[in-house]
Amino acid sequence: MNSKVIHYIIAGLFVVFAAVQYNDPDPWLWILIYGSVALVAIVKTQFPQVNFGPLIITLLLILTFYAFTFIPSVIDFWNSSNKSDLVGKMKAEDPWIEGAREFGGLIIAVIALSYLKRSKIK
Repeated sequence: MNSKVIHYIIAGLFVVFAAVQYNDPDPWLWILIYGSVALVAIVKTQFPQVNFGPLIITLLLILTFYAFTFIPSVIDFWNSSNKSDLVGKMKAEDPWIEGAREFGGLIIAVIALSYLKRSKIK
């Protein structure tokens, strides 16, 4: 598949991810995080001659370090008896649920940015 198409798919997915954050406890943070990934994907296709490496690396570092702050929630998830709570109700009843979900979102963003860093637009 053409890397430009993949960039647009990533952008579209992250626009959707950003759009569904309106009911999150901290929506503007997540709209900014997901929106920045979408923006990088779009801008990289429009300006292939520009080196976006430093920007992507900066975002990767910030999001990776932020993901590490949710490690205690992920550990609590692994130690919990009911794993289905993570993807069950959208209302988080246990404190670790929201943290584990946010960790997952950050890892998805880091994976997408890693791809965007390596990809070449022709």
